[in-house]
Amino acid sequence: MTTRTSYLDSMTSSNGDIWKTNKKQQQQQQQSDWYYKLEEALQHFYMQFLLTTTLYVMEPWERVLVISIFLLIILLFTYSAFIFIPFHVHNILKSVISTAWDVYIH
Repeated sequence: MTTRTSYLDSMTSSNGDIWKTNKKQQQQQQQSDWYYKLEEALQHFYMQFLLTTTLYVMEPWERVLVISIFLLIILLFTYSAFIFIPFHVHNILKSVISTAWDVYIH
């Protein structure tokens, strides 16, 4: 006759191998959890972006086109900010400082 063992009885075995295996699995799961949490967060933000901009009603090729144009515009604004704004700020400061210096001297 075989004896019935429950799940808890098997978990409390004398050798403790089951507990070690479960601990290893939990550690591996915790190490890979951050990746899944990050992926879920990015998917959530992307879905919010699609819902806010109503891109979810477009076909995939239309969505890619609109997002590409949007990114191109942002890229051009960023480029112009780094290239042209320092030039204009330099000229403004140059004229203000020279004018202030002339006023201070006279």
